Formats: sequence, C-alpha cells, structure tokens
Amino acid sequence: MANDNSYEPKQEQEPKGIVNFFRQLFISGLLVLLPLWLTVWVIAVIFGWISAFSMPVFSPILKIFTSDSAWIIALAKIASFFLTLIIICFVGYFTNKVLGRTILKYFEVIFIKLPLVGTIYTSLKKLFSFFSGKDTKMNFQKVVFIPFPNKNSYCAAFSTGEKIINGQKYITVFMPTTPNPTTGFLMLIKEEDIIESNYTVEEALQYIISAGIIKPAKDNL
Repeated sequence: MANDNSYEPKQEQEPKGIVNFFRQLFISGLLVLLPLWLTVWVIAVIFGWISAFSMPVFSPILKIFTSDSAWIIALAKIASFFLTLIIICFVGYFTNKVLGRTILKYFEVIFIKLPLVGTIYTSLKKLFSFFSGKDTKMNFQKVVFIPFPNKNSYCAAFSTGEKIINGQKYITVFMPTTPNPTTGFLMLIKEEDIIESNYTVEEALQYIISAGIIKPAKDNL
C-alpha cells in the first residue's frame, strides 16, 4: 500500500511538470519574439504612412511600364517612401533658411485663420514643439510626478503652466499614456500635491514609452 501511495502522486505530478516546462518555453519565446514583432510592425506602419504620401505620383508612371498590379504596388511603395524622405529633408532644409521661414509663416497665418482647421493645427504644432523641446518660451521642460489615479499612486507628467482657482495655485500638467505619449490627460493639480523631478523630457519619454523599464540614470526625486 505504501508503494502504491508513493507512486500515484508521481503520475499526477508528471503532466504538471510537462505543462510548466512548455509554459516556460512559450513565455521565453514570446519575450524574444514580441519585441521583434512589435518593432517590425511599427516600422511597417511608418513605412506605410510615408510611402502613401507619394503613391499617387508613382502609380500612374509605373502602369506605363508594367501591367502587373502586384509589382506596381510594391515598386510604387518603395519609390514613394524614398521620395517622401527626400521631400521631408528638403522642407527641413528650406524652412531653416530665412526665405523658407518667411514663406512658412505667411502660409501659417492663412492656415491658422481657417475655422476649426487653425485650432487643430495650432494645438498639434504646440504639442510637437513640446516633445521636440523647441518651444523654450513655454514651461514644457519640467517633468513632475502627480497623484493619479488616487493619492497613493503617482504618474509621470509634464508641467505646462500655472492657474489660480479660488485663490489656490494649480499646476497645469499633461500626463501622457503608455506606450503612446502623444495621447494623455490634461489636468490641474494643486501645487503642494506635485513632486518635482530632475528628469529631462527625453528621459521621461523613454521611461513612459518603455513602461518604466528604462529608468533615467539620475533616478533621484
């Protein structure tokens, strides 16, 4: 009887051991492949966005040389991708010159005056200036920690200004989401509830995008 009792648990434990073994293999493989898959996916999305910009130009031209739709689409995407990169670099070079900046400001004035379009454009321009660190006139370079979603938890946020409400000083903050920092919440937080940090904007963005895995070297609050 003793031998039978000692033998039965081994039969029950063996399948569990096999399941745990394959579970560990699956998790290990997933941890290796998931970052690679996400990287390829992000690159593919960016490639699609960029190539779509010049696709209307190349598609009619390539149809003259070949009738194979698959080749037309593939070649048009590749050619459009590089053409768009050239256009972006040219615009960057041109707008860095005095003449280019003057022309850009002229068109921006017209664009901003358009109903709704001007509001969206102005907001997006300030947002991208914030993330690029070019807007030095605004208090966009300060990284803070705010109580969210309750007083016992804190989230990284960017201080964007100040506001007085009923005699109480509040700090306007933009709290980005993980892993996409271009979306988030605009909140007013009491000044005494905010914890200041010595993070730079770049360090804070790395921290947010990586879900806290990449920590700033000077991690002292």
